[in-house]
Amino acid sequence: MHSETCCAGKPDHTPKKLLGLGLACLLALAIFLALPVPRGQANDQRPAVNLPLQLEWVGTVRSAADVTGNPSRLKWLFRKIMGTSDSEKTLNMPYGIAIDRQGRMLVADTKGRVVHLFDPAKRKYKVLRAPDSDPFLAPIAVALDPQGNIYVSDSMRSRLFVFNAEGKFKRTIGALGKNESIFKRCTGIAIDAQRGRLYVVDTVAMNIVVLDLNGKVIQRIGHRGADAGEFNYPTQISVAQDGSLWVTDSLNFRVQHLSADGKPVSGFGRLGDGVGEFDKAKGIALDEHNNIYLVDGMRDRVQVFSPEGRLLFFFGTTGAGPGEFFLPTGITVDHSRIYVGDGYNRRVQIFQLRANAGNPGAGQ
Repeated sequence: MHSETCCAGKPDHTPKKLLGLGLACLLALAIFLALPVPRGQANDQRPAVNLPLQLEWVGTVRSAADVTGNPSRLKWLFRKIMGTSDSEKTLNMPYGIAIDRQGRMLVADTKGRVVHLFDPAKRKYKVLRAPDSDPFLAPIAVALDPQGNIYVSDSMRSRLFVFNAEGKFKRTIGALGKNESIFKRCTGIAIDAQRGRLYVVDTVAMNIVVLDLNGKVIQRIGHRGADAGEFNYPTQISVAQDGSLWVTDSLNFRVQHLSADGKPVSGFGRLGDGVGEFDKAKGIALDEHNNIYLVDGMRDRVQVFSPEGRLLFFFGTTGAGPGEFFLPTGITVDHSRIYVGDGYNRRVQIFQLRANAGNPGAGQ
């Protein structure tokens, strides 16, 4: 009698009931794992996009998941349990963009203070960071040398950070000490692989610093002014096949063309909101025909010019949809693909010159 009273109300832990409970748990887990993985911000589909005839919209990259695919359900569950996140693998403020010979895309993320490396062919992703003793504060531009080494300008650190092709940090260029540099505020960078020259835009010093790939200063081009060969807060730079330079001369509201040794050749542009006019010139890139692709951050568009400065076409308007921009920043052209850093939309948009477009500037 005493035994019955003592055990009343307790669960019956018989082996049969425990087995049933275990099978139920396994069934629930199997159903859970079979469900679709919760997606982050989905990549844009292919809706109708208002673009000129020469272009088609390809897609966007916002995070590592756009290249690697979404994690398995089990990995997703583990991250939720452990409280880990993929937020650092998401673009925050993309600026400079470069495409290497392997087709990998490098993106300087100014707000995220990292460089993202997307490898779509291998479906891999990596993040590049400066050393803990001298971390990134505002990475702006990315360039590649013939060996695949990666050069990153940091405008607040006023120096360049160099990584090998696998993303391992190697050295800095320009630093004279922790808080000193040969640059006042380095922004745009470009490399002339054929001539072994590194060009660095020093926005505050109003000039272009020419170095060899070891970081030795060879020449400084320009000073403040509005005449040909002078600058008023230059920002970005691109090198043509013949070694000549194209520079966005931001507060002179123009693009300047300089010879390889820094002599003025030509220029075009003026302040305004019409086509062929600029308000906030940012990224600049050249295609294989030396046509110039210029980002106007304030007008949320990209304008494309012939080497002679004739407007060929333009694309973009304000918005968050495909083919629209919100304060676009950097740009690069790789063969017939155009990559645009869409700053406040936190993404890189990819466009393709149509196969029948040929040279957009031919015959015009």
